[in-house]
Amino acid sequence: MSSSTDGAGPPADGRAAPCSQCWQAAQCPQSCQDGQPRLPPAGQDVRLRSFRRGSLALREGERPERCMFVKSGLLLIRQTGLDGIARAIAVIGPGYLLGFTSAHMRQGSLLSAQALTTVSACELPAGVPDRVCLARYTRQSVSTLASWSQLMRIPQLPARLAAALHLIASVQPSLSTLMPSQSVLAELLCVTRESVNRSWREFEARGIVRRRHGRTVGLDLEALLHIARGDGAVS
Repeated sequence: MSSSTDGAGPPADGRAAPCSQCWQAAQCPQSCQDGQPRLPPAGQDVRLRSFRRGSLALREGERPERCMFVKSGLLLIRQTGLDGIARAIAVIGPGYLLGFTSAHMRQGSLLSAQALTTVSACELPAGVPDRVCLARYTRQSVSTLASWSQLMRIPQLPARLAAALHLIASVQPSLSTLMPSQSVLAELLCVTRESVNRSWREFEARGIVRRRHGRTVGLDLEALLHIARGDGAVS
């Protein structure tokens, strides 16, 4: 996918977030301060943010003053290389924290995050999460980037695509999985869209990928895992 922003628009600032009703409350940095789980205080300055598909939730080099916790939707992570080209390196979803290195260290963001779907996020108060709880999100980010880096070493495209689909499904708490476009998958895997489409059609023929509606699919995660490990050959 190019860096164009079909349907993009400025992020919308919403009302104060109803934290006590949020289904992601247990994962939110607000629920773990000083290393202890707790509900956020009433009236705490948490603001809902909404990003349209194609818009930037985080821009590389910028220094946001506050972190944002992703509640729903998918984001494409890009980083600019030594050649000056920004390339896709990962997909993240609900439960991830954006901008925490910038907010805590007052440094420019190392990455950009572009909405692949409509994204809902909470802008957290200054100082949240505290440094005790920050380790949890640092580990999550390092693990995600390491997993995407590792799958790029898989030599066969079908196995690489299977690993990518499995990773994208793993960040979504649902039996139905939102998928990026095949153009985005091609960018992530450094291949052509036609190459992705060939493997995708084979997955569909075998019932491993089942179209539902829009960008939502059903996935046979066990079969994808076998293919990613080289146990299930795909032409």
